Amino acid sequence: MSTLGTVLVVGGCGLLGHHIVKKAIESEESSRVAVLDIFTHTNRIEGVDYVTGSITSRDDVEKVLRAYAPTVVFHTVSPDPLAENRERFYNVNVKGIEILLQCIMKAPSVRALIYTSSSSVVHNSYTDLVKVTEEIALFFEPDQKVYYSHTKAVAEDMILKANKQNGLLTASIRPATLFGEGDLMLWPNLTELGRKNIIIGTGDNMFDFTYVGNNAYAHVLAAKALVKTATTADQQPDHLRVDGEAFVVTNDEPWKFWDFAVALSQAAGYKVDRTKVRYLPKGPLLLALGIWEFIFRVLTLGSKQPWMNRRKVLPTTLERTFDISKAKERLGYRAQVGMQEAINRTAVWNKTRSGSQGKKEA
Repeated sequence: MSTLGTVLVVGGCGLLGHHIVKKAIESEESSRVAVLDIFTHTNRIEGVDYVTGSITSRDDVEKVLRAYAPTVVFHTVSPDPLAENRERFYNVNVKGIEILLQCIMKAPSVRALIYTSSSSVVHNSYTDLVKVTEEIALFFEPDQKVYYSHTKAVAEDMILKANKQNGLLTASIRPATLFGEGDLMLWPNLTELGRKNIIIGTGDNMFDFTYVGNNAYAHVLAAKALVKTATTADQQPDHLRVDGEAFVVTNDEPWKFWDFAVALSQAAGYKVDRTKVRYLPKGPLLLALGIWEFIFRVLTLGSKQPWMNRRKVLPTTLERTFDISKAKERLGYRAQVGMQEAINRTAVWNKTRSGSQGKKEA
């Protein structure tokens, strides 16, 4: 029996979006699934309706809502967080959310909106996070040093404040470092990092990662909870509420960051001898990168950023773990796929995609 009715996944051809589509179909929780995405030629799934369009276009959003009259809308759209494109971050993450909310408010069919946020909305991106919960306030500029994370926090704030307006219920899921089948960013970057057999700092920093299929599962759990609340007279007590709430989701299995990078490399077929690891001191490296960034900005008149910079290196040295008790208690979330199995699945997908055969030597 369908509990979600018609589902619309905005960004449904992306990494997380197409896994949500899979979960909605495999669980038979939806009667119909539609996708709105600017690129609809990748990650297509049989039986799903695909509409090419952008969240930044009011006309595109209004048309798809009229055509499908969804009960549930999943938002999974995000520009590349490492692209350093402030204008695009604002247009997609802030203006896009404004457009989506305004259009949904005029669409009487929509009862639930689940927003894909980021675990970085409570992080200044420069200090450690240890077993952090959702009780920490959102970080905005100037406290927030990363503009992408600032825009995600602004959007989450808008989404949660829209809860119970015009009969709409909302919730936010904060993924923590996604990876899995379809990952074209974390997998290649960390696989290459792991095969270099280096460690920046002590290498003891623990990190929470999330298999994308588990995160998709959490999204569906949130949608079911919102629809149940919207369609029944029963009201959840505050300590069990899902509507108007944010939930951080991880695999609940922290790994040392550099162990994870090596595990990805080994799963990809690279031979990494950990007895020959090279340690790079964190402080001097960041200082050198800071000087390089300054020189680069001078030489390019501030028009470009160097490929390697402190923003990319620093997170590899930080402790970054979360307490996901709230997602467990209110959504009933438990990781369905463990870390090692998730790494293996990602490796198989990548090898199938690339057509690579045999082992690779470092």
